[in-house]
Amino acid sequence: SYITRFETRADNFSIKIQQIKPYFDEFAQSHILFNELHASFVMYRSQFLDLVTLQNEIGLDENHGLQNHFRQATHLIEVELKAQNQLNMQLLLLQIRRNEKDFLLRKRPEYVSQEQHYYLQLLAAVEQSSLSNKKQLQSRLEDYQQGFVSMVEAYQKMGLDHKSGLQGRFREQAHELEAQLLTVTSQFELLIGKAEFQVERNSLLIMLITSVALITLLVRSYLTFQRAFLNFVMFFYRCKREYQHMDSKKLGFSEFKHLATIANEMIDARRDIERQLQVANAHIAELEKDSVADLKHQTLA
Repeated sequence: SYITRFETRADNFSIKIQQIKPYFDEFAQSHILFNELHASFVMYRSQFLDLVTLQNEIGLDENHGLQNHFRQATHLIEVELKAQNQLNMQLLLLQIRRNEKDFLLRKRPEYVSQEQHYYLQLLAAVEQSSLSNKKQLQSRLEDYQQGFVSMVEAYQKMGLDHKSGLQGRFREQAHELEAQLLTVTSQFELLIGKAEFQVERNSLLIMLITSVALITLLVRSYLTFQRAFLNFVMFFYRCKREYQHMDSKKLGFSEFKHLATIANEMIDARRDIERQLQVANAHIAELEKDSVADLKHQTLA
């Protein structure tokens, strides 16, 4: 399950590296850095899978791989020696198993030499014995030793500590990959800083332009309002002596234009009333003249 997670996250990591690569085009030698990063990650991934393969060969536990092979061989040898009641050989096998366990626990080469020493003693004791199953026991001893040697070689290939073998190379590769990622991170921080500066500069520029536009709009609105108000004052002042329409085009606000329309309608209505009054007065004057003429005529008669 961990290997599956590793593969999934490794694929995602490769995709994300390719996604951020275009942002670094403005940096010199960025393509070299990303090529090296890609090569390092491919090597890191390959070495990890090599470690996994080697560990599977050894066995993830004592029931798998080489561990299971020589465990079963050991069990068969113990059964044979116990059946033959060979106490001396059992003690030699116990020494062999002790050095085997010490090597598996501490990964120190001297335990391999000691195991080899006791193995040769046990093999010689079997050859000198008169056991009926001597050939079979020798074969099982050789099978056990072959499995143990194969496991020792696998551990040596893997590395007896974190600085040697495949483990050491994998560790160095991981450090190299981390160093390259730190370089990418530092360059990415420069990009972020540059982007933040551009955002701040653009924000300040937008704020200044907006402020100038608002101030200009307020000044123009104030002047327009003042001019419109002055037009209304002059309009009412002129209305004492003459009737003159107000030009709504000179008024900047729709409310003032609406008031100007109403005021012009009031002027037109007042003119109509005055014309009607003039006609009525003329008609009354004619009636008065006719009345006076009739009275004079009657008086003369």
